[in-house]
Amino acid sequence: MKKILLIGLGVASLFASEAVSGHTDIVPRTINFVIFVALLWYLIGDKIKRFFAERKENIAKRFQEVEEKLKESKERKEALKAELIQTKQLAEEIRQNAQKEAELIAEKIKQQVEEEIALLQKHFEEFKENEIKKAKQEAVKAFMEDVLKDVHLSSEEAAKLVLKAA
Repeated sequence: MKKILLIGLGVASLFASEAVSGHTDIVPRTINFVIFVALLWYLIGDKIKRFFAERKENIAKRFQEVEEKLKESKERKEALKAELIQTKQLAEEIRQNAQKEAELIAEKIKQQVEEEIALLQKHFEEFKENEIKKAKQEAVKAFMEDVLKDVHLSSEEAAKLVLKAA
């Protein structure tokens, strides 16, 4: 780097000592520009290199972080998909179990209702038979009272007569 600077300064001094012989001063201006750029590079070249190297590292680091986040997001998405599938399967199992339970409960209730109906019918038949017996007894009693009213027997005596006849 120092060699280039020294060569540049040497060339510049040669051209600077030369008289301007042309219509344009493009060559001296170009040389001055090259010297200026060489001096800038000598003074701040390392800082510029370091700046761009750090910038490159920062960009690479951010890119790596973004890739890691993307990878994590994809893994999380897959995990959530798997969890969703498991949840759907569990929901289906719960639905099927609930349906089976509902059917069993309905069958059990139906059975209980049929048993209660049978029991009620039995009680009704017994009640009906008792009522028929009571009605017959009342009818017999009323008939006997009408018949025995003319005979002048007490109800106790009439009962004894009926028991003896039976």
